[in-house]
Amino acid sequence: MKRRIVIAGSLTILILILLPIALILLNLRGQGIFTLSAITALVYVGVYVFGGVPKLIIYLIYGTITGVFLFNLTEPYHLPIVIVGTLLFVLNPLSSFESYLESHLSDEDVLPIRFSIRGSYWPFFSYQKEMKNFYHLPQARKLYTKKWYLHLRQITTLLLFSLGIFLFILSVNIIVNSLDNFNWMHFFVFYIIIIVFIMSFFMFKKGFTSTFRLLVVSLFPPVIYLFLISDFPDAIRYSFSGSFVILWTVLIVVELVNYFKRVTYDSYHYFDVDEQMEVFANTLFEPLVYNETYIKCAQFQIKIKLDQFQKLFHEILVYANYFHFIITAYAYKKETIYLYVDFHEKQEKRAHKFKSYLEAKFRNSVTMEIHDDPNKEIYEKTFFHCPDYIIARAQSLADLLKELEIKTKIIISFIVYFELDDELEEFSKEFPVTQLDDLSEEDYLTVRIDIPTVNVDYMIESKIREVLLGLLIHHGKFVRISVFY
Repeated sequence: MKRRIVIAGSLTILILILLPIALILLNLRGQGIFTLSAITALVYVGVYVFGGVPKLIIYLIYGTITGVFLFNLTEPYHLPIVIVGTLLFVLNPLSSFESYLESHLSDEDVLPIRFSIRGSYWPFFSYQKEMKNFYHLPQARKLYTKKWYLHLRQITTLLLFSLGIFLFILSVNIIVNSLDNFNWMHFFVFYIIIIVFIMSFFMFKKGFTSTFRLLVVSLFPPVIYLFLISDFPDAIRYSFSGSFVILWTVLIVVELVNYFKRVTYDSYHYFDVDEQMEVFANTLFEPLVYNETYIKCAQFQIKIKLDQFQKLFHEILVYANYFHFIITAYAYKKETIYLYVDFHEKQEKRAHKFKSYLEAKFRNSVTMEIHDDPNKEIYEKTFFHCPDYIIARAQSLADLLKELEIKTKIIISFIVYFELDDELEEFSKEFPVTQLDDLSEEDYLTVRIDIPTVNVDYMIESKIREVLLGLLIHHGKFVRISVFY
């Protein structure tokens, strides 16, 4: 992946360096040729980055075939050739050859590019990504439960992608045929092409709502530009253009505010019998419990009833989203809310500001305890390794399968480890185990336990308690639980 990024980045930088030089040294026709070549090269660089070498080769073949026919045939045949060229890209008749290339090239050259989040704040951004995915889950769920919606999304994505390719080929052809009377206005259509491709990506990844938002925001620049080049009197041109600039700015600000407001909280909801408290542990945080930078773990106690707290909880989530910290859980006991928060190692001042925010929000005093907990022992003891939490997690995952209308038996999978071989041997007589050598060390042996069951809550709870009791008897240590079908 790094080699692909280096090559693509080097080519992009080279094109950007040469662009102003070409604009200064070349005449108008030369400027048009160079700019058109640069745009085409950047498109293929994008294909190389996001599609890999096989996709690049196939698209080069389609582009070459289309270009040769457009160059050699007279203008009346150009539109049919553009349509045929679009169909080549969309229908991909060389898909078998592409598969052959994929099977004979390394993963480095084939797999789509993957960007990993770096920096010390990566746990928050990973959590934010999970939160956004869950926010869009209602639309994603319809892909599984409503065939008409799936087909509508697929057709719309395909139409937008086809429209983008058609406009790109048509625009390149028009510019090539008008180089003797070159006009920079010809390049205005590439803005529309970029928006169309981005819309097809949004439609594929997120659905209609996000695509419509993008369409509304992207309409303002061409409208403003058309007013500026229109034949209206100057007063009308500039007043209307200025008004649309203001509206566009307001719309962007509103969208940014709404971006931070698009938060959600999904919880493992259970009653902790030992502590006698009702718990709402953050399901989206669960995969990110163990990280090296969000180690300042704070607990806030607020004297307030549960329903009053939940009315304002969304505003608290928005605040946390804006300032990059994570609400990991909250619990209710004796008319007191216990709010658990993980802050970045450099956010101790933010923790105190959050305490002041809570006091202002609830008009009540708030107590705070904050500890450095790099090993997340507090979270493990309070939630992660508690039997009720483990059961709630399994039932929540099983319920998700029900929502997706997957009506099959499920497999409850445990990852556990034992420090003594004898204990593991005795445990394996009661439950089927699979040893995981990659996760084992000299001091302990890690195993996986797969328990099949029907997707019924009380059956899931019964199976889990059996395994946890077996672990307690044979001194096994619980690590993680998952549900499969």
